[in-house]
Amino acid sequence: MISFEYPAALVLCLLPAVAAIMGRLRKGSRGRAIRLPLDIWAGPASEDAPLPWRLAYVASSILFALAWLSLSLAAAGPGHQSDTQATANTGLNIVFAIDASPSMAAKDLEPTRLEAAKSFVRAFVESPDGAIGASIGLVAFGAEAALACPPTTDYATVLQRLETIEPGILGDGTALGQGLASAFRQISAAGSDRSIAVLLSDGEDNVGLIHPEDAARSLGRHGAGLLVIGIGSRGDIPIDYINPKTGQRMSGAYRSGFDDLSMSAIAASGGGEYRTATDLSALGSLSDELESIARDMAGSSSSGNAPSRISSAQGVSTRHAFGGSLFYIAMALAAAGWALRRLVMGGVA
Repeated sequence: MISFEYPAALVLCLLPAVAAIMGRLRKGSRGRAIRLPLDIWAGPASEDAPLPWRLAYVASSILFALAWLSLSLAAAGPGHQSDTQATANTGLNIVFAIDASPSMAAKDLEPTRLEAAKSFVRAFVESPDGAIGASIGLVAFGAEAALACPPTTDYATVLQRLETIEPGILGDGTALGQGLASAFRQISAAGSDRSIAVLLSDGEDNVGLIHPEDAARSLGRHGAGLLVIGIGSRGDIPIDYINPKTGQRMSGAYRSGFDDLSMSAIAASGGGEYRTATDLSALGSLSDELESIARDMAGSSSSGNAPSRISSAQGVSTRHAFGGSLFYIAMALAAAGWALRRLVMGGVA
């Protein structure tokens, strides 16, 4: 079902019709539909414009009217509302904290550690038995942490924001504690009794004012599940990295300090699970494990260990906005109308 955020803007759609009516009235009063600046000064009026010009004029007017209608609809904020049946994941919040430090450009996982981590998130979101019904959030961290996408059931937006995460966008460093703390803030703000934080990193914590084990303990005290996934291996690893701030490219061998023990300690501090992924097949199997953790979280809630929210939820409503597409269509229509008058009519109309 299509809905509008600003329905009052639909009034603007009437302006082309009003302009057409006024144009007809003016035509009746002056007797000529098109005035050409080619008449002899003070001489007799020229004959009506040739048929191709008149057709071009009408076609361009229609294009301009359609462009205005598209802009008016875009201003109204149109969107398609889709409702899905409530599932066991309804009311569940899952926040992925994704390491975006330069070391995630290492190529011991194809094509890179970061792309492998993003593929893991993408596979879970798109899986029929994965995220459906749950709110998915994204946190990216390097030397600093930032919210990439607040928890939402609009999975198209989640996947779109996921693609914006690139190595080095948040500085040269790995602040595991700040990344987990940012995930905790999103989980705490959601107010849900069922939440899971998923940390994806190569474990090379080297900056930040928050100790990652302290952040993990905060998640544990909140009752949130925690899955820590270590991505990578130790040794000399190929890397190809472009600094997003300077544009400088670094390519060659990278001495990886993948810290398996620290990642395991983080998971233990939050009462969670630690898994390591040294290749794509191992990372792929963890998607099934995350689905199992999500089902267990739903089961513990519905069995009485925590208040269940499924009984009151009738379904999940997702809104897909398409106002941006209408804006581009309007620009294309207006450009076509302008070109028609400029090229066919020589710019005289």
